[in-house]
Amino acid sequence: MIWLIWFTLVFASVLSPLYVYPSGSAQPTDYVFLALVCLVYVHALATSRELPLAKIPIYWGLLAFWVFVHCLVSSLVLQSSDFYRTMAFWVYNTAVASCFLYLLGMGPKSKIYIEWGICLGLITSGVGVILSLGVEGRAVGFFNNPNQLAFFSLLGISSLLVLARMRLLVKPLIILAVLSGILGIFAAASLAAIAGFFLVVVGYLLANLQPKQLFRFSVILSLLFMTSLLVDDKAVTRISENIYSRSVVAEGKFDSIGEERNYDRILAFPEYTLVGAGEGHLDRFYPYDKNEIHSSLGNLLFAYGVPGIALFMALLYSVLRSSPPPIWFVVSGPIVYSLTHMGLRTTLFWIFLAIVWSEYGAKKSYA
Repeated sequence: MIWLIWFTLVFASVLSPLYVYPSGSAQPTDYVFLALVCLVYVHALATSRELPLAKIPIYWGLLAFWVFVHCLVSSLVLQSSDFYRTMAFWVYNTAVASCFLYLLGMGPKSKIYIEWGICLGLITSGVGVILSLGVEGRAVGFFNNPNQLAFFSLLGISSLLVLARMRLLVKPLIILAVLSGILGIFAAASLAAIAGFFLVVVGYLLANLQPKQLFRFSVILSLLFMTSLLVDDKAVTRISENIYSRSVVAEGKFDSIGEERNYDRILAFPEYTLVGAGEGHLDRFYPYDKNEIHSSLGNLLFAYGVPGIALFMALLYSVLRSSPPPIWFVVSGPIVYSLTHMGLRTTLFWIFLAIVWSEYGAKKSYA
């Protein structure tokens, strides 16, 4: 049965960059990850092991429980079904992350399959980027928009670094995956993801001041440079122009960030920040009712109030408190991205936190 679990995990990871349906809908990878959840929980029961959910950090469990109860109460009070989708996302992502914690707790061999899955997912994403470079301005790959591509690439690279305990081995699969991730970040021309990526690089350099590790980093840079020479000149020029044009208007975007990212909803309805307004039934906030708040932290504060944001910060602290400084930089990368984008529904974000917790926060107990 364990081989079926590994196959399902790798297959789901390979499908992760393939978006077939509109954003906000379940994608093919979600159904395969759901099958993985079923297999892992059956395995835990069949082998009399502790259920995966028990491995979730306490603040993580409390946050998921608070969101679940909040959505349930909001749907009853407002007589709206808008909140059920959010409830499903949180339950699903918590379940998937718990399975990764369960598998990582089974021994070093599990890391190999998780690493393979993430690498193959990044490479699949890289193929999509190459195919879409000449089609539109900002590349989207197999995703629905460039920001999804950038966040996935950033999380994939960060996850590989933590799994390798900040020492990337010069192996073809890993190098190709990292190069695919870097291509995805820059081809998407996401300034937030690029800023987060540089924080990740700082973390890597801090952890690898030894000559041997710096040599490996120089090898990766050399391969990246050689790869750029193989890419069509027009594509490289287009990527550079996209990044430049977005950096030029960055100051203007920052000035209008309240309106553009829907932060002004928080200022217009500050009373909701106490216990939260929930994610749904947006017509309550007219004329600030267009779309969600494009910020993970801002969304947590407005939708789930002080308890929601406090539990999330407590979760981050519990995950990082035993981690060395380089890991703080690596985790800061996706968090910086999340300041201007809503990334809490991205499953790989929670898988990434699970990997950090398993490697640096949890006590190992291989069975």
